[in-house]
Amino acid sequence: MFMMICTVAVASRSKVKGYAELKGNSLTGLGNYQIFKSDNPLVFNGQEAKTYELQYDNASKKVLIGVVPEKKCRNFIVKTDLFEIEYVCNKGVFGVKKITSGFSSIDSEKNEQYLDRMQYFTQRVISQSPKSEGELLGLIACYFPQLIKEKYLGEF
Repeated sequence: MFMMICTVAVASRSKVKGYAELKGNSLTGLGNYQIFKSDNPLVFNGQEAKTYELQYDNASKKVLIGVVPEKKCRNFIVKTDLFEIEYVCNKGVFGVKKITSGFSSIDSEKNEQYLDRMQYFTQRVISQSPKSEGELLGLIACYFPQLIKEKYLGEF
């Protein structure tokens, strides 16, 4: 049920600064979100990744989402200065996984401190059908805040 609501929430698109923008309600304490193309791309293995910035109404931290193309889908590296995680496609399934060391810039112990393990296991499978990049970004915007332990959400 939650996924259906989030999917509907990503349907709002408008043009801002020449970039397609996604807007919606995360249905979390972080409130409404906006996603737009970032002018400061993330760099992985010496290559710039297509990068989006995710902003929530009730958060002060910048969330960057780097898109890493794979053979049949794309993976998303989600980073803040406190916490990072991956959302990946694997055999037609889209869900969360712990960040691969090649993409990580935060100490794993510090990262684990913020991770809500129950939500992590709940989000291992978010969707079993391929989605567009915009739909996947919208799902990330809705699900990402739930990965952060509630006691730390105020830091974001």
